Amino acid sequence: MRDPFAPDFYETPVAPEPPTPDQPVQPVQPVPSFPHRPARSMAAAMLAAGLVVGSIVGGAVGAVVTSHRNTGNSPSAVATVAPGAAAPAPSPGSFAAIYQQAKDGVVTINTSTSSAGPRSFSQAEGSGIVVDTQGDILTNAHVVAGASQIRVTFSDGRATTGTVKGVDQSADLAVVKVSVSTDQLHPLPIGNSDTLQVGETALAIGAPFGLQGSFTAGIISGLNRGTTAPNGRALTGMIQTDAPINPGNSGGALLDGRGQLIGVNDSIQSPVEGNVGIGFAIPINRVKTLLPSLEKGVAILHPWLGISGQTLTSGTADQLGLSEKSGVLVIQVVPGGPSAKAGLQADGQASANDDVITAIDGHAITTIEELTQYLDTKNVGDRVTLSVTRNGQHISVGVTLGNFQAQPTATP
Repeated sequence: MRDPFAPDFYETPVAPEPPTPDQPVQPVQPVPSFPHRPARSMAAAMLAAGLVVGSIVGGAVGAVVTSHRNTGNSPSAVATVAPGAAAPAPSPGSFAAIYQQAKDGVVTINTSTSSAGPRSFSQAEGSGIVVDTQGDILTNAHVVAGASQIRVTFSDGRATTGTVKGVDQSADLAVVKVSVSTDQLHPLPIGNSDTLQVGETALAIGAPFGLQGSFTAGIISGLNRGTTAPNGRALTGMIQTDAPINPGNSGGALLDGRGQLIGVNDSIQSPVEGNVGIGFAIPINRVKTLLPSLEKGVAILHPWLGISGQTLTSGTADQLGLSEKSGVLVIQVVPGGPSAKAGLQADGQASANDDVITAIDGHAITTIEELTQYLDTKNVGDRVTLSVTRNGQHISVGVTLGNFQAQPTATP
């Protein structure tokens, strides 16, 4: 499975330097990309699509085509439009009407990144969302990561340069600033992601594989899913959708059936590097809490326990001989981190000696997602009390939350 947060980009090779006698010529390989960045050529991009979403933000474009044939005596013959005539207005409330209302609020973002050496530079592509009339464009952090140049293209084809105003790698969000007239800026109406239900309509607009203004439809397939940010921090409360999301969709809009913005498309999970119906979006209510800081360029702090763990199942508990059958099994305690200072214990691999967290501040937890979700309600510097089972004994451990520090593996 590929990295869900590799940029959606392609690499443009420059003529290689002549090889030395002891150095055979090495072909320049395209850098993988995703959930969320520029595509290479269409064919190459389809092969390179990975776990993204918008990637995030990967995968091949999914579509369903329904063919309707009318017999000569059918009362519902298809209307035709003469060449040069204006197309009929879409029916109010239809997908076509929603697209017409929302398309101007979604942009395409192209970035260029110069490499350290002379051999190549990379170009990436993703999507963005107009959030106000002051020129703020919301996108994924991985879309603009490392960008030396940013170009924003609007739905009418007009383009301008942009600058990164604020980034939060831990939430995979960023704001790009553009200076254009207000008539080019069409903020999308904001919905309420807290009221979503599985089975509701989900509509995505973005630039998968560089195809600007693409529109896909599906449903909300799941809620409160967990994924991982590019820096390894766990992302919780994610929206799962089967609306096709591919490389280039990252940072684009996920809309509800009324055309309201309910999420920022982030990534897909795909074992075949193509869209298989598992896409993830950051809920808009979560985005709203972070947007003011992103627009001001203020650093955002995220509370952190400093552990690596996994959801404990009864099967794993039986294998390890643990008395607890559910909770969070602490696999590793980050040296010098908040939990290490508090005395939490782990062997570095699943074993009977590892601590099991069963509750935090009196709230019972059975999964690592529940633990991370609770932490998201706290602030750096807050003190929490963990209910822990250690070698069959029940103890309480007080931890003062620190600010998240990226680790080789994700840690809550």
